[in-house]
Amino acid sequence: MSALVLMICAYAAIVIFVVVVAYRTVKIAKMPVHLRWELAPVPHEKGKSAYGGSYLEEYERWTRERESSMLNEVVYMAKEIFLLKGVWENNRGLWPFTFLFHNGIYLLAAAVALIFVSAVMLLFSSPLTPLDLALGLASILLIAAYCIGVAGSFGLLVKRYVDPDLRPFNSTSTYLNLALLGLVFATGLYAYFSTADYSLELGYFARSLITFSPQSYISVPLGVHILIALIFLTYLPFTYMIHFVAKYFTYHEVRWNDRPQSEQMTRKLNELLQQPVSWSAPHVKGDGKKNWVDTATEEMKDEKKSEN
Repeated sequence: MSALVLMICAYAAIVIFVVVVAYRTVKIAKMPVHLRWELAPVPHEKGKSAYGGSYLEEYERWTRERESSMLNEVVYMAKEIFLLKGVWENNRGLWPFTFLFHNGIYLLAAAVALIFVSAVMLLFSSPLTPLDLALGLASILLIAAYCIGVAGSFGLLVKRYVDPDLRPFNSTSTYLNLALLGLVFATGLYAYFSTADYSLELGYFARSLITFSPQSYISVPLGVHILIALIFLTYLPFTYMIHFVAKYFTYHEVRWNDRPQSEQMTRKLNELLQQPVSWSAPHVKGDGKKNWVDTATEEMKDEKKSEN
């Protein structure tokens, strides 16, 4: 298979992925202030999160600086990211395949990073021992990622199709996402066992991307695997799988944001309250001219009239 074609596809996929993810991240970050939950416990509460406490319980809390624990937050995030704690607690029947699916992705990402490290070693003629160690570890991560990724993605496909509780939440894109990523893992597994020095050949391809100099030839199984992986990389940021970015804002700006209201937030909230209301529901009667302050005060006036 032509290495030059794969290189062009790789550059295009990487550029599209980075640009779209950056655009959507900025768009999410600029969204209006969310309604904060203010529910305890918050993981960064130092000495209180274990029993569900909050700094709000402290006497004259405004006179002292708040104490927080970044370690507690990191531990919570690690459990959620790598162990899928939320799925375990709320949908245990879905957890085994979800756990395999996500950790297959993590292992594949780690293996790709190691492949590029190996490519840099090849570029600078690194001694064989460190290079062999990097390629050997990458090879282990790759086979592990492919195996559990195949099991997780196709297991989720079957689970979502046969489980009547999950079926109403499925869509064509749900099945397409799982099938496409499952195909990435499956073609990688096939290429792994049908390509001699698999991780080394991947290292040479990564080196060609760094040096802008295509190698002469790439085996067909590996080429097909790389092409499908690049298609998925291009497709990913346009789907709801962008939740790997959105989750940061969901947790840190909504669930865990318990900072006292600042002047900047007050200004943002006042700006939002000045926005016109066009919601035509009978209890709101938005005509596009009233703002939220008008709507809220009118309701208060109506309540006073009814009391009189």
